[in-house]
Amino acid sequence: MLAIAASQWRVRLRRSVALLSMIAVAVAGFTLLTGAAVTSRLEAVGTVSANYRPVYDLLVRPKDAVLPLERERNLVQSGQLAGMRGGITPAQWREIQAVQGVSVAAPVAMIGYVMRTVPVTVDLSEHLDPNAERQVLRVQPTWLTDAGLSHIPDGPAFLYVTRNRLDVVPNKELTSGGGLPPPEEIDADGRRVKICPAAAAVDQQDWLSPTDPRARSSLTCVGGPGSTDREGRAMRPVVTLVWTVPFLMAAVDPDSEAALAGLDDAVTSGRYFTPAEAPTQRRLDGMPYPYSVLPVLVADQPQVDSTLDVAVQRLNPDAAELVRTTADDKRLRAALGAEAGTPVAQRSTPLRKPYQDMVDRMLRPDELGVEYDLATANTMWLDQFWTVGPPKRVQSGDGLRAQPDPYDLKIWGQGADDGGSSRHVPMEFADTSVRSGVAVHRNLSHGYEAQPGDVQMPDAALGAVGTFDPARISLGSALSAVPMDTYFNPGAEGADEASRQALGGRRLAPNSNVTGLLSQPPLMLTTMDALPAVFDPGAYSTEPSYPEYQLNTAAPISVVRVRLAGDVGVDPLSRERVRVIAEEIAQRTGLQVDITLGSSPTAMTVHYPAGNYGRPDLAVAEPWVQKGVAAVLVRAADRKSVLLSVLVLAVCALAVLNANTAAIRARRTEFGILTCLGWGRRHLLKLMFIEIVGIGLAAGVAGTGLALGIALGLGLNIAWSHTLLAVPAAVALALLAGGWPAWRAARPDPGEIIRPAVLGLAVHRQAPRRLTTLALANLARTPGRTALGAMSLMIGVAALTMLLAITFAFRGALTGTLLGDAVTLQARAVDHIAVAVTIVLGIVSVADVLYLNISERAAEFALFGAVGWTDAMLNRLVVVEAIGMGLIGGTLGAAAGLGAAAVFAGGVTAPIVWCSAAALVFGVAVSAASVVVPIVVLRRLPTAQLLAEG
Repeated sequence: MLAIAASQWRVRLRRSVALLSMIAVAVAGFTLLTGAAVTSRLEAVGTVSANYRPVYDLLVRPKDAVLPLERERNLVQSGQLAGMRGGITPAQWREIQAVQGVSVAAPVAMIGYVMRTVPVTVDLSEHLDPNAERQVLRVQPTWLTDAGLSHIPDGPAFLYVTRNRLDVVPNKELTSGGGLPPPEEIDADGRRVKICPAAAAVDQQDWLSPTDPRARSSLTCVGGPGSTDREGRAMRPVVTLVWTVPFLMAAVDPDSEAALAGLDDAVTSGRYFTPAEAPTQRRLDGMPYPYSVLPVLVADQPQVDSTLDVAVQRLNPDAAELVRTTADDKRLRAALGAEAGTPVAQRSTPLRKPYQDMVDRMLRPDELGVEYDLATANTMWLDQFWTVGPPKRVQSGDGLRAQPDPYDLKIWGQGADDGGSSRHVPMEFADTSVRSGVAVHRNLSHGYEAQPGDVQMPDAALGAVGTFDPARISLGSALSAVPMDTYFNPGAEGADEASRQALGGRRLAPNSNVTGLLSQPPLMLTTMDALPAVFDPGAYSTEPSYPEYQLNTAAPISVVRVRLAGDVGVDPLSRERVRVIAEEIAQRTGLQVDITLGSSPTAMTVHYPAGNYGRPDLAVAEPWVQKGVAAVLVRAADRKSVLLSVLVLAVCALAVLNANTAAIRARRTEFGILTCLGWGRRHLLKLMFIEIVGIGLAAGVAGTGLALGIALGLGLNIAWSHTLLAVPAAVALALLAGGWPAWRAARPDPGEIIRPAVLGLAVHRQAPRRLTTLALANLARTPGRTALGAMSLMIGVAALTMLLAITFAFRGALTGTLLGDAVTLQARAVDHIAVAVTIVLGIVSVADVLYLNISERAAEFALFGAVGWTDAMLNRLVVVEAIGMGLIGGTLGAAAGLGAAAVFAGGVTAPIVWCSAAALVFGVAVSAASVVVPIVVLRRLPTAQLLAEG
C-alpha cells in the first residue's frame, strides 16, 4: 500500500507538490501568526500593566462639574480646576477618607487669582545722544504670547532728558491736598521752566479700562548733574515698566499631597508645610484687630507663556519742546505718542527673571520699602482676589468650540489717563475672553469699622514659607497620566494642519489671560486649615453679587483625588474592587466619582476663536483622559489573539480542503476502476490517508523550516513550542481537510463514483441566450464546486474585514490615547502578516477552483471555440463566473467579518461597516484577478483533440 502511495506521489508530482506547498504555507502561516499573536498579546498586556496605575485611582468631583461630552464618551476633562468654585464639603472629604480601602484622599480647594507685580527697570543711558541738549526717548513695550502669534502693545513710556538741572519738591515737603508740583528745569540763563506736568484730578466719567493704553502710558523727566528725585536720590535715565502676573491660589492638605504627589520632595527653598498648618495671628501697631498670615508655597518657575519685547525710539527734536511748552499731561503724552522717531534699540525679556524677582520679594516682604508698595501691587496683603468661571464651550462635531464671552474689564480695577505707573493687571486681559463669571472678592476685615486714628489693613496676608518646583512633582507614567491641574498644564498642540503650521510646531501654552481657553496651574498653594481665613462669612465680599459668583463657604473643595490601598492590577478581581469602592464613595457622598485607574491621555479637539492681536482661529488638541482604556486593551488583546488564531486556522483548513478536493476529484475514475477490481472502502480510505499523511509529514517539515526562516528574517520571537507543533499540526490539518473528500471518493457504487460531478440539466430548461446568463448557469451546474470556491473567498474576505476592523478599532477607539498608541505599535507587524497570508491563501484557493473548473469543462470550451467563439468571449465567460463566485463569497465573508468585528469592538460602528464594504470590493477584485492562470490554461487547450475525444 505504501509503494502504491509513493508511486502516486511520483505520477502526480505536480498535484502532490501543490498540495504539499499549500499545507506547508498554511502551517507556516498558522505557526507564525499564532506565535506572533501570543507574543504580541504578552507585550500588550505587559505595556498595559506597567502603565496601568496613575497617580490617583479615583477622581471625585461635584456632579455639576461634569460636561455632557464627558459622560457620552467616558472622558475626564483637564484644565478644569481654575474655573471651579468648590462643591465638596469638608465633611464629604472626611467621609471619603473613612471608606475602607482608601489610602489617600487629597483635596484641592480653589481660592482664586491673586495679582502680584514686579517693577522692570529699563536703563536708557547707552541710548542717549551725547550731543543733544534735550531729547525724548519713547519706550514701546509689547507683550508676546500664544507661541508668538499674539503681539499685544502696551502703553508707551516716555523719557525726557535734559543737561540742565531739575528742581523737584521732596516727598517730605509735600503737604496733604496740595497736589504734586511739577519739576522745574533751570536753563543756562537761570530761567525756570515747569515740565512734566502732573495730571489733573480724575472724575468718575474719566475712568478707563485697566488695559486701555492711555491708562498705561507714563512720562519721566530726568535732569543733568545735581538733579535728585523726590526721595533725594540722583536721577538716572531709566523708565520703570511693571510686570503683573496673576497667581492662581489653591489649598491642599499637606499630608495627603505629600503622599499622593510628593509635594514635600519638590520644595526647592524654605520649608514644607507642617501637618495641619494653620495661619498665624499677628497685629500691627495701631491696628485694632489681628490679621491672619496664610502659609504659602510658591512655584519657583512661571508656567505662563509671556515675553516682554521693548522697542526704544529717539523722537524728533521737536518733541523736547513739546515737553517744555505743554502744560496738560494728558495732551502731552498723546502728542508724544504721535511724534515720529528713530529706532535705536530692541530688547526681549522672558518672564523667568522678573518672576524670580517677584518670588524673592514674596519670600522677604519685610525688606521692601514703602516706595515699592506705593508703585506696584503689594506682595504681602491679601486685600482682594478674583475668581473666574469655566470656558464657554459648545459641542461641535467630534469636539468642542469655545465661544467669545466678553465682560467688563473694570472688574479688575479702573485705569485713568493720568500718567501714573500703577498698572495691576496684565495687558493680556485685553485679548479675547472665552470665560465668564469673573468676580472680585475684597477683604472686609470681618466687618470691623475703622475709628479715627486706627490703622486699617486687610485681616489676611500671605506668608511664603518656601518654593516648590512643579517639575519635581510625581506625575506617574506619561501613558497613564491623569489631570494634575494643581501643578501643570501641558498646553495643547495644533489639532489640524493649519493650526500646526500657525503654531510653528510649538504648543499653545497658558498665558496671563485668565479668561482665555487654557488656564495656568496654581502658582500659590496654602493649607486646608487656612481656608477659614478666606471662606468664613464676613471675610470677603463678592462683586457682582450674583449667587453663583459667591464664595462657596460651606463646600469650598473642588476635587478630591483618591489613591487606594495596596496593589491594584489589571485583573478582573482588582477592577471589581475599585468599582465597589468608587460606588461606595458615590453612595456616601452623592458626588461624581470617576475611575481614572487604567485611563490614558487622549486628544480633545477644541476650536479656539481668533484673538485680538494676531492669533488666528485655532483647532487645538487638549489632553483629556479616556477612562477604562487599559481594561479594553487587555480584553481586545485576548480577543484578537483568539480570533486571529481561529481565523488563520480556518483559512488554512479551507485552502487545504480545496486542494485535497481537487486532487481526489481528479482521480474519481481511477477510484471507480479500483472499486470494480474489488477494492473496498477500507482499502481506498487507507490508500488516500497514507498519501495524505505522507504529504502532511513532508509539509510539516517544510512548514517548520519556512516558519523559522520567516521568523528570523522579520525578527519575530516565536516560542519553540509553536515551532514543534508544526509537524503534527500539518498532519492533523491534512487529515481534517482531506477526510471528507476521501470519504466521499471511497463510496461503494462504481457508477456513482465515475459519474461526472455535474448535475443533469432539466430537459425543458430554456437555453441561456446571454454570456452572463450562461456563466451563472455554469455556476449552478456545479453547486458543490461553486460553494467551495465561494466559501474559500468568504473566509478570505471575512479575514480581511475582521483584521481591518481590528486595526481600525486599535487606531480609532483605543488609539488617540497614548497607551493605545503604544500597544498598537506593538501589534502592527502581526496584523500585516495576517492580512498578507489571508490574501495569498484566498487567491490561491479561488485560482485552484477556477483551474479545476476549466480543466473538467475543457471539451465544452473546445466546442465553443469550434463554433466561432473568440478568445475574448471565452475569457469574459470565465471572468464573469469568477465575479459571480466573488460576489457570493464576498458578501457572505463581509457579513461574517462584520459580525466578528462587532464582537471584537463591542458593537457595529460606521467605520467597521466601511471596512466590510471595502473588503467585499477587494474580494470581488481578487476573484476576478485570480482567473489569470486559468485563462492561460484555457488558451492552451488542444481543440481538435478534445473534440475528437468528445
